[in-house]
Amino acid sequence: MNSVAGEMPVLARSAGRWVGTYRHLSPAGELLDEHAVETASEFPTDGTCDFRLTARSRWSDGRESLSVIEAAHRGGRLVWANERLRGEMWEVDDRTVYLRFAYVADPGLEVCEMIQASADGRSRARTWHWFRDDRLVRITLTEERRADDGG
Repeated sequence: MNSVAGEMPVLARSAGRWVGTYRHLSPAGELLDEHAVETASEFPTDGTCDFRLTARSRWSDGRESLSVIEAAHRGGRLVWANERLRGEMWEVDDRTVYLRFAYVADPGLEVCEMIQASADGRSRARTWHWFRDDRLVRITLTEERRADDGG
């Protein structure tokens, strides 16, 4: 791990592979979508970036998507800007990471995400609030478990 990991202990404890399920809900609680997800987070030491998150989603009908986010450490936060997303993440306390990001192709859509890590480091929950023009349009609930030894 690189030196940024020392400044972001919750993320550092979450480095490695995770598997879980995304459940997208309407604001009224109706299930809109559900799919499996595998994420991997790392703090590269090769100088390419300070933090990398790779997420692979798989739906029961065979569809798949892959997303890779590379972030730079600036002012106590991880910041990314690529052709798809612009955002930042920071730690709130000893178990919570907060993210805020927007889609480049849809600037009226903003997502606020909270990641809550378990004390034992074996599970975590993620909650996304999707806003279009400041109005809640979707909620994503994610439950994950560690798929590796943490490293």
